[in-house]
Amino acid sequence: MDARLQSHLLRMRMTAMTALAAVVLTAIAAFVMPYRGSAVASPRTVTLVALAASLWIGFSANRDAAGRLKKIRRAFAEHGDEGRLLRDHWYVYVVVLVRLGMMAVAGLIVALWGSGPTYGIWLLILGGLMIVLTWPTTRKTQLLLGRARALREEV
Repeated sequence: MDARLQSHLLRMRMTAMTALAAVVLTAIAAFVMPYRGSAVASPRTVTLVALAASLWIGFSANRDAAGRLKKIRRAFAEHGDEGRLLRDHWYVYVVVLVRLGMMAVAGLIVALWGSGPTYGIWLLILGGLMIVLTWPTTRKTQLLLGRARALREEV
């Protein structure tokens, strides 16, 4: 494996670890911060809205990422710069992690304004698990490079 690919994977993995650390800190905050309640809606309503938003954001992240990856592969077919392709890949990954991090924020909202931390923690756990499922691997990155190179050959 070349140095550029190793550096890219290290950067991606460090980004993933940062996202997971943010989820852990959010979970701690959910249990440490006092329950605030909501003057606008009932705890059940806050919980259901946060749950729906969280699930929509989390489960549409894959579709969004697929579209973004398709765009960067097409761009690579034009410019042919692998360094730029890997940088763009990292940008796409950051967007995915931010979207999955919103699930943790929804868990915090449930903990503080919804049904409480015993319910909010489940959204935090789901967000963390989805981040773990996006863990960058050599195989995934080589697959991206292979598909991008094949597209470049077609052009």
